[in-house]
Amino acid sequence: MKQSLLLIFSFLVFSMGLFAQSGTITGIVKDSETGETLPFCSVFINNTTISTVTDMDGKFVLSGLTPGPVEIGFSFLGYEAQTKTVTINPGGTLTLNLSMKPFAQELSDVEIKASRDKNWERELRKFENLFLGIDEAASQTQLLNPWVIDFPTPTEKGAFVASAALPIEIENRYLGYKITFNLKEFFDSPTNYRIVGAARFEELKPESEAQKSIWEKNRAEVYRKSPMNMFRSILRGTQEREGFYLYGDKAGGSASRNMRSDIFANELGKSVVPYKVDSLVKPAPAPGQFLISMKGRIEIHYQKGFAQANTYRDAPYPISWLEVEGGQVRVRANGMVLNPEKLVFSGDMDRKRISNLLPLDYNAEKAIQLMDLAKTAKNYQEKVYLHTDKPYYYAGDQVFFKGYFVYGNPYLRDELSKVMHLELISGDRDFVIEKKFQIRDGIVVGDFYLPDTLSGEKYFIRAYTNWMRNYGPNHYFLLPLSILDPYKRVAPEETVTSWENTGATIQADPEQFGRREKVTVTMKVSGSKGQAVPATLSVGVWDARQIVPVKRTLEMGKALDLQTVPENLGLDRFSFPIEKSLSLSGTVLDDKGKGASAPVTAFVNNFQGMIELESASDGTFSLDNMEFYGPMKLAFSASDKKGKPLKIDLTTPLKAPVALPMEAYFPKLITLANPLRIKELMEPEEEPIEKPNPDEKKAIYGNPDFVVKGEDLTKTGVNADLVTSLSGKVPGMQVTLVGATGQQQIRIRGGAISSRGSMEPIVMVNESIMNGGAGSNAADNLRSINPFDIDRVEVVTRMAPMLGDQGRNGIIAVYLKDNLEMGTGDIPGIKEYLVQGYQPTGSFIPVDYEQESEVVEKDDRQTLYWNPFMVADEKGTVTFSFFTNDSEGPVVVEVRGLSIDGEIISGTFILNQK
Repeated sequence: MKQSLLLIFSFLVFSMGLFAQSGTITGIVKDSETGETLPFCSVFINNTTISTVTDMDGKFVLSGLTPGPVEIGFSFLGYEAQTKTVTINPGGTLTLNLSMKPFAQELSDVEIKASRDKNWERELRKFENLFLGIDEAASQTQLLNPWVIDFPTPTEKGAFVASAALPIEIENRYLGYKITFNLKEFFDSPTNYRIVGAARFEELKPESEAQKSIWEKNRAEVYRKSPMNMFRSILRGTQEREGFYLYGDKAGGSASRNMRSDIFANELGKSVVPYKVDSLVKPAPAPGQFLISMKGRIEIHYQKGFAQANTYRDAPYPISWLEVEGGQVRVRANGMVLNPEKLVFSGDMDRKRISNLLPLDYNAEKAIQLMDLAKTAKNYQEKVYLHTDKPYYYAGDQVFFKGYFVYGNPYLRDELSKVMHLELISGDRDFVIEKKFQIRDGIVVGDFYLPDTLSGEKYFIRAYTNWMRNYGPNHYFLLPLSILDPYKRVAPEETVTSWENTGATIQADPEQFGRREKVTVTMKVSGSKGQAVPATLSVGVWDARQIVPVKRTLEMGKALDLQTVPENLGLDRFSFPIEKSLSLSGTVLDDKGKGASAPVTAFVNNFQGMIELESASDGTFSLDNMEFYGPMKLAFSASDKKGKPLKIDLTTPLKAPVALPMEAYFPKLITLANPLRIKELMEPEEEPIEKPNPDEKKAIYGNPDFVVKGEDLTKTGVNADLVTSLSGKVPGMQVTLVGATGQQQIRIRGGAISSRGSMEPIVMVNESIMNGGAGSNAADNLRSINPFDIDRVEVVTRMAPMLGDQGRNGIIAVYLKDNLEMGTGDIPGIKEYLVQGYQPTGSFIPVDYEQESEVVEKDDRQTLYWNPFMVADEKGTVTFSFFTNDSEGPVVVEVRGLSIDGEIISGTFILNQK
């Protein structure tokens, strides 16, 4: 029997949940002798996958950490590894600076390897058996740098010790981890052994989905029969249901196992009796900890496993024995042992070593649930609800939304869709807008612009995933949406003044308020039993005089209802796959139209990047696991073995069929003589402007409104910079100076200063967007371009929806002479496509009159506040503030959300009623 003291750490469980008040650790790592900072030093939470490296200044940040004690590991080549134990406060930031001591003399790998002999090789094999183990997991685990291990002469007779000056690198192909282990102590003797150190885990990249599934299965199996799972199940009283049967020595029975028979049925009741621990669990003085009384020698039968060598002939499963010094095991709620030095294991659990080690942030509960989960349509379904910032819109508005996903089984969230499709569909079933948004942690936050040319009034927002198409149109989110022209208003009789609220209450300070006044709202969130609950929320506030509060036609509870799928419906007939990322597919065709196998080259954005592919025997190829935002140019080239160009066609996915309700609710409208917004007219043209050539290939933004030749920019002699030259050539272009800074500001879409942010256009050079640094703007970008290098400037004065939030205020697109002679579309054998990535996400910029530096002459904002990232804390409380506009009328506050337990939070309130 040996003492199993594996990895003496400060054991922690890290929950990276959305609602936790996590902490942060920052610091600087330096050389203890020179004081110089150490870049690229590994900093990690002991025995987890949570890690980072220091930057060029030796600084590091570890964020999102669960409050409580943690052990931080530091590892850097040529320096002694160190660990520090610290305590993180909820929501706090801890500074931890460290000076690392360099080794007195560092031997090279060649020198170390040269010093090894046959005796060292024999000791290494013994070390591998003791350190890694001798089971199936150990057979698939190897030391990548065994030469760093040394075996000094032990001081204790019969002992075996090992040391390592450098971290030991371990590759575990059974569980799918690479472990970097800083060995502090290794000791083995006939009576006990100790392995002390710090481990940093990294997930290995699986070569296939099948390998990934095998690793996940092995991890779950290792956890199932681990001591951690046993103690967790004891706390819950489920140990026998999870396979752990405990027995103790019967008083007066056989004193030694060697004197027992090899038939367990004969010994039960004679030498061993069932060991009951249900009444032996009690809370420890420290919060979140428990004490389990376990006295004497306990025999553990794990009946859900299989053992190659049987202790009993009638018990073909793993059997272990446990003795606890002091008779008490101190554990956390998840079963993590806090006093491992008091536990002595033998038998099967004694043979589990480093190869069976899982990181502390391993989500065992999820893994086990997924293994036991039946692959049915009910378990694998997903649905979405979109909360928009307003109940209806005007043409040209920006629509903000937050999408909430629910799942047939919450543990499947990460296994299901990561791409959401959003469409704006007219009443005539025409697609007006088609966008893709990335799903993160079951949430989508996004926005898009409505074209200001929309002439209809009845539209629908549809949101779905490719996987939802297997369930039919009833699983899609479909919201009737009124989009009005400036002369339309919602009829007063459509106004709603009371709502049925669920789980949310608010209090405003002040209760009554006037123009441009700050209002602070405190919100309380509660569950179905009235208890305070954490929740993720979205809140919209709008002016009730401009946007009449009308009935929301689709409530959150109805949209997220999952009760309509039969229990026995399987997945075998599903034809639409789960989208985890963006992907493209195509076919290579020969001159006879048949698929051909050939190398395929994809050029990204006019040769800015290149991807090499190979088409299959039927000519098909695909680009998978893509993540990009906005439009991207892709040009494909393929040729046969003789160099003859082949044809390439991209596959156009079929759109989901449109099924609109026969009688959808749209509020009644009235027409007024005065428009809600007055469009500013362009100044008359002062000189002829070259009109765009309709035969030319369109840019990302389509056809420009004006084109100015490069030679015209330099005719007048006013060419000190492009801003000055261009301002006299484009009607309606205004250049002003900002305050005392002298910084130029450009506007090409009209005059009023936006109270929600900049109204400057974006600048593009050869169709690449110029992203200015801190403090720079459109004028700064233009001034950096020499007018004599320009072939032409294309100006877009309208909104450019293809570029998302970036294109809301127009475009100044500069084309240089040097890059015009050839585009990918001009090369024989190359076919170019414009593909759409995820919709770029814009930000709602709230007005803050306490910080506003520019005078806002008229504040007629409809949406006063929008926040899709609001989180209620453990007390169910959240506070936010907004500034009112120039209206002194009522204000509507609308909140939607989900509690940490998945309960729906819904509330609509009217403030400032007079």
